[in-house]
Amino acid sequence: MTKYNQLAQAERMYIYDKKSLAEIGMELGLSRRILFYWKKEYNWDKKRFDAEHNKDKFSEELLEFARKMMNKISADIDNNQKTPPPEIYSLINILKNIPLVKQYTESLQSEQKTEKKGLTPDIVRQIEREILGNVKKL
Repeated sequence: MTKYNQLAQAERMYIYDKKSLAEIGMELGLSRRILFYWKKEYNWDKKRFDAEHNKDKFSEELLEFARKMMNKISADIDNNQKTPPPEIYSLINILKNIPLVKQYTESLQSEQKTEKKGLTPDIVRQIEREILGNVKKL
């Protein structure tokens, strides 16, 4: 795999999969030095924040759009005007999917809360390799 492919894969893992640099290094066989360089050079922290913020923003915008459609349909009913069927169909589809969007955003939030801090077995193995080298266990 070329460095460019590894850069793209490492960036995706950091931003969207929310993996630590240590985990990415272990999986892709990259040094911490190159990962820290890429993280700084390509603004991975900002991209990770923007990606998370966009997901929350989408949920809010979808709910606001549904409210506007309901208000328009309600106004049409109050004014004895016929509401176009595609508008009703669109609103029904949005309303059906709101619980899925809410469930998805809640799962993202719970993932962030339960994210482990500290040393995982993979990180311990990486430290052993980097510090101790290939030392055979007794």
